[in-house]
Amino acid sequence: MKIQQNAVNVLERTSSYLRSGLLTKQPAWYNVVAEIPPSKKFERTPKFTNPSNNKKLNELRIIDERLVSDRNGTFLFKSRYNKLDKKSSSKNVYKPAKLSYIEDQLREVFYIQHPWELSRPKIVVENNGDETYDWSHIQQLGKALDGENVVQRAMYLMKKKLIMIFQKHTIKARYEFYRVRMQSEIEEQVAQEEAEMFGSVFGPSTIEFGMDQEQKVIDVWKRKAIAETELMEAKRTNPSETWAQEKEEDVNYPDGEQITEEATGITL
Repeated sequence: MKIQQNAVNVLERTSSYLRSGLLTKQPAWYNVVAEIPPSKKFERTPKFTNPSNNKKLNELRIIDERLVSDRNGTFLFKSRYNKLDKKSSSKNVYKPAKLSYIEDQLREVFYIQHPWELSRPKIVVENNGDETYDWSHIQQLGKALDGENVVQRAMYLMKKKLIMIFQKHTIKARYEFYRVRMQSEIEEQVAQEEAEMFGSVFGPSTIEFGMDQEQKVIDVWKRKAIAETELMEAKRTNPSETWAQEKEEDVNYPDGEQITEEATGITL
């Protein structure tokens, strides 16, 4: 079957159309595709190592010299690989490698232990995207203290010591994070108390504002629930009892006269 390459040749076709005059206006994607052209290599090349950990993907399993048969309990000797062993060793050659990085493991462990750090506001706007930080200390100029500081600080310690001791350097980075965070919280508390002493009035905090908004939604839900409950109770009421109560009541007319069953002689 012939490989269809019409999609990857869109840049060449568009360029020829522009030169010949079939297209008068250059498409918006033209410069982007020209800088980053699509790949024209369609053959599947085997990958024998994982680029993240340099582990071999097609490594054969170690053959035991003596294997115990489950059927009759006799010992069988195996001296060479069979087709099943070779197939299982080569099935992952054409699959994309599963990349794993130590930074991801550090982030997962930190945010599992500190879930409330995810509720803090994050600044996602970057000035130029190539900011460089010196992770010899956990505090950085122009970057707020968060979990990423702990991750990068632990990575710096592991690279500096040249020993991949996961737990030791992570604990050291977390202790530095705790010390700086407690210092900043104490400074904020002292500054707030000094401002209140001089007459400053602070509005509700972010948590209090969120609780107020949540309470408004709960109040609306409560009113709807009460109305629906009253409606269901009215539907469950016996209609015969309601009709009997209506017959016992007297009928009032606009002229003020009151007519009862005894006066008319008619039984309703």
